[in-house]
Amino acid sequence: MLMVEENNTLPMDRKQVIRRKVMAIGKISRVYSVLKENPEMVNQLKTLSINGKIPVGVLTQGEQGMREALTTYTKTKITKEQKDSHTLYNHPTPNHKITTSGREGHSL
Repeated sequence: MLMVEENNTLPMDRKQVIRRKVMAIGKISRVYSVLKENPEMVNQLKTLSINGKIPVGVLTQGEQGMREALTTYTKTKITKEQKDSHTLYNHPTPNHKITTSGREGHSL
């Protein structure tokens, strides 16, 4: 059985363990409710992320955290696309002359 102190209460260490377990169960419950209530946002986050996974800590922040993550992902994606298109536009192209004969300028 449990060790009981003189005044019929649980030891402090045991209380901390129980408190942490209750807090963990509450956190998991919130995460599942967010997943259940917002499946569209979850799918959007998965498609926008690099590895197809939801970033760590987003679900624990609730719906507001998911909205913030979506706006951050879309802003960074737009910025990256703009940067890539700008880089391709300014990328130097090779300066080759197109000739009809590959041996032009060579004497036999």
